[in-house]
Amino acid sequence: MKLFSIFFGLITLCTISLGESKDPGDFRTHRLDSPHQVGETTLRVLLPNNLEAGKRYRVLYVLPVHEDGEFRHGDGLKEVRKHDYHNKYELICVAPSFTSQPWFADNDLNPKMHDESHMLKTVLPYVEEHYPVQVNAEGRLLIGFSKSGWGSLSLVLRNPDVFYKAAAWDTGIRVDTGPIEESERVERIAKDWGTEKNFNDHRISKLVESRGADLGDEARLFYFSTEGKRAIGGTRIHQLLVEHGIPHRYVFEPSRVHRWDTGWIPEAVAFLIEE
Repeated sequence: MKLFSIFFGLITLCTISLGESKDPGDFRTHRLDSPHQVGETTLRVLLPNNLEAGKRYRVLYVLPVHEDGEFRHGDGLKEVRKHDYHNKYELICVAPSFTSQPWFADNDLNPKMHDESHMLKTVLPYVEEHYPVQVNAEGRLLIGFSKSGWGSLSLVLRNPDVFYKAAAWDTGIRVDTGPIEESERVERIAKDWGTEKNFNDHRISKLVESRGADLGDEARLFYFSTEGKRAIGGTRIHQLLVEHGIPHRYVFEPSRVHRWDTGWIPEAVAFLIEE
């Protein structure tokens, strides 16, 4: 029995090792096979340079704008590394990925586009099993922009006991609060959420109204808006948060290029790490 246990342990160790590699940027890279996606997805992890034995670290989840391997609007994890936040704030920084452009919902007509389930049931358990992280809401922070800005808000509003804070810049809010042509809105809902009912279950404005109070008396949302086509819809979300008495941070700034690397991340991260 003892020999079997040792043999089984070696097999397990080999399985984990085969799923992990290192790229030249010192990210640990894993391939995750998720039942909630079409196929394997990449998980990249950036660790503090000096991990302290016995310490449990907060995790900054850097949510992607595009599908796995696509970085048309920059690379959020590389931007975090450039600012040395993993060392400065002692964070384990994690970039999950998805097999299609994620809106961080479970599409009710496509079981292989269950992005929220992929985060909750595949990504989080893997990170928390293999890395020394805090296993509580206070240890899980979310940052994103555009689609992943929506995702960060949706995830924390729908799962306030799982995630602590969300910072969302230039959020892709038009499908919710406009401005958008109705034909485009209908097409996008069908493609990314499936049904209108499912969209409404993930719709930021509806979540603010129905779940916002669950965030408590602390500011856990940062709606970071910039001049441009998404700004008007952003003001509506800010207004709803005020109307419902939900503590939050809201900033409206002059236009920036819609990318990870245009200078907005420092203010977003500063909000997230405040205690």
